[in-house]
Amino acid sequence: MKNKTIELNEIELMIVQLLAQGIRNKNLCEHINLSNSAIEKRKKKLKEKLNFNGNDEDLLKIARENKWI
Repeated sequence: MKNKTIELNEIELMIVQLLAQGIRNKNLCEHINLSNSAIEKRKKKLKEKLNFNGNDEDLLKIARENKWI
């Protein structure tokens, strides 16, 4: 599911990179200056942008395919 025409913004890229590093969802706010709910909303919008409704592992698979991580 390559999405070469889609670019991630800085926050989306940070979220994906941190998840790839094994940072848990509840700890993302320690690395990104946003609340947990704001991060979850960003992840939801990212999945909508990708026309995708899977879990974080699937999101990371797409990110690897698109060389975002």
